[in-house]
Amino acid sequence: MTTTTETRSAKPTGDVVLEEIWRIKDSLSAAYGHDVKRLFAETRKRERLSGHPLVAPPRRRKARAPSRPGG
Repeated sequence: MTTTTETRSAKPTGDVVLEEIWRIKDSLSAAYGHDVKRLFAETRKRERLSGHPLVAPPRRRKARAPSRPGG
């Protein structure tokens, strides 16, 4: 399902910043055929070329051992 800002907000929200973010997001999405894998492939490519991290995944926490009931 591809929902653009134009169809999502028939009524302006009054939040100019939010509407601009939606417009940019929709533009980027359309540029990569609304395909998140293509978008992130391009982001990783730009990251390698620049030498600076653009997307930093959150660190994974180690799973804790389940606690024993009553103890």
